Amino acid sequence: MIPRDCTPLGLALAVLAAVAIVVLPGQDPAPAAPAVPSLTDVWPGARITEHAVSGAPYTPLAYLDPGISAGVTRASDSIRLTVGDRVLREVPPSGSPRFAVATAPDALVWLELSDITGTGSLWRAGPRGENPVLVTADTGRVVLLDSQYDLVVHDEQAGWAATRGDATEMRTVALSGGPVTVTPLPGDFALTAWPFATSAAVEQAGPSELVDVRDGRVTRVGGQSAELVDCTPSWCRVQVLRQSGTARFDLMRPDGSERRRVGGKGIRPAFGDVVVLDRFAVVVDDDRGALVLYDTATGRAADLAAEFGTVLARGPFVWWSAGGNEALTWRVLDLRTLEASA
Repeated sequence: MIPRDCTPLGLALAVLAAVAIVVLPGQDPAPAAPAVPSLTDVWPGARITEHAVSGAPYTPLAYLDPGISAGVTRASDSIRLTVGDRVLREVPPSGSPRFAVATAPDALVWLELSDITGTGSLWRAGPRGENPVLVTADTGRVVLLDSQYDLVVHDEQAGWAATRGDATEMRTVALSGGPVTVTPLPGDFALTAWPFATSAAVEQAGPSELVDVRDGRVTRVGGQSAELVDCTPSWCRVQVLRQSGTARFDLMRPDGSERRRVGGKGIRPAFGDVVVLDRFAVVVDDDRGALVLYDTATGRAADLAAEFGTVLARGPFVWWSAGGNEALTWRVLDLRTLEASA
């Protein structure tokens, strides 16, 4: 504020002093936050493969290798599950069918469900979708969370979770067919890395549980009343909550050890799964509008993409969409190329 009795000379000197304050050396601005490196800055051997989509919208549900995927094409008159150019199933859009796909060295397995009833059928085929056959129609009301653990293949069996009343059923069946084995768990659970189920699917703050489906042993994972804890047998994601969202994003072991901060209030999960390959977490930095990969083995983080839509992960692959339906591109990262270049 300039005093009312300031003379013209005094005013001029005040202005010059103000200018001098602005331009005098040594008045450096506050340092900017350190930039997050790109993926290839951290892992020079990383490889991202691009797939442009033409025609009806296509969503990859599993990658068999960086060049071929199993996925769903949604047209106005049908919904098709395909592997490359091979059509595994073609069904009408009525009932809003959904699919969950899992891969194994010698088989491709999928659940085909009605989004209205939650029930459906389990199928298997060769590793590239050859000779599909029905395994069972006894699925129950399946729990689908767009997770890599919605359907798991283990020991020549397929496993998934279903709901019945106030309980969760862990269901398994041999890939060769036969009766479905049902293991009930009281409460709400979802499968994670076999043979464990997790209560994290409930999305409630506080402690979480891991249950060994084989013998019922329970591991209780500590969490405060303002923490949302999601776990696999190897890593847990901890989101410290506040009124307007997440204040902090951490990772830790289920026993509480090795806890480390991944980011602050602008960081959130890119999808439901905690880590991929028991090592890599994929997060969104909302403050910068970036998709980020965090490596639990080294504590390093790197930007995956500045433009992204849907983000998914299965096995060693992470993929995300860019552009709209008229010019949709899927970009897939094989995480094994990072391990090789570490």
